[in-house]
Amino acid sequence: MSPDASSSPTTAATTANQGSPSNIVLWVHPRSTSTMFECMLLARSDFQVHHEPMGEAWYYGPERASKRFDEEQRNASGNAETTYAGSWREVAKPHPTLRTFSKDMAQYLMDLSKPKGTVASSFGNVPSTANNPTLVPTSELLQPHINHTFLIRHPQKAVPSYARLCYPGAPTGFDYFDAAEMGYKELRLLFDFIREETGRTPLLIESEELLSQPVKVVRGWCEHVGIEFTEGMLEWDDAPETRTHFEKWSGFHDDAAASKGVGRHSPAQDANGAGDAAAKKKPEPKPLSPELQQAVDGCMDDYEYLRSFAHHDW
Repeated sequence: MSPDASSSPTTAATTANQGSPSNIVLWVHPRSTSTMFECMLLARSDFQVHHEPMGEAWYYGPERASKRFDEEQRNASGNAETTYAGSWREVAKPHPTLRTFSKDMAQYLMDLSKPKGTVASSFGNVPSTANNPTLVPTSELLQPHINHTFLIRHPQKAVPSYARLCYPGAPTGFDYFDAAEMGYKELRLLFDFIREETGRTPLLIESEELLSQPVKVVRGWCEHVGIEFTEGMLEWDDAPETRTHFEKWSGFHDDAAASKGVGRHSPAQDANGAGDAAAKKKPEPKPLSPELQQAVDGCMDDYEYLRSFAHHDW
């Protein structure tokens, strides 16, 4: 059995006190409200925050798994040489004085066309284990100072939210919707691998519970990763970092970058009637197109499985 990747609060706090701070990762799928979670850490002065550091390798690099972008787009991105090993090094490297937080998509670690145990070539001859679904060697992924946590959101909300950002001419540059990019399957694979390999169940949070009980949920998450909770984490009106931190994925995080706190909407959303008063009157969800409903249905088994492990005893 590999060393546990999910340190106890005491271990994480002790590690930080010894000058080798624990690195924390929040693994997610697209449109899981994870960027809002990331804003909480950006508002703190004791954290180095990485925004989806594995994405460039997955979309553009020489070991890429995604086929969304052609060669011309890859080269224009400036990330055509970004490797898995180089990107993972940033996630795993302890900061000399700060804690490190990375928010990333589980799917960015994987190429489902390849068998488990496959390692990205940039890691050289580092071996993995036959049950590892990621391209990162098990010894690298499950280093003891890395604490893996998870966040999920119901597909009925996440799928249409993602689809709204993927259309011809979209400012995101994603000119079509691909249901295979929703990432629930990969999130489940990663969750199960960590759980089975470490012998511990990683902390998993539901977005809906985060939004409805932010103090309890965020306090519990902080206790789990060994950091002090302050209610100031839940608001970031005056944090300029939240306005510029997400620029590398243009168009995907505009609302989060303009938001004001957990569960607090951006001015644009408020102007459109999505403010606090409107939020109390939950409107009936609009029927989805057959394509999107099929995408939702395709995510449900993995979502319900992950949801069965969600932490509720805050």
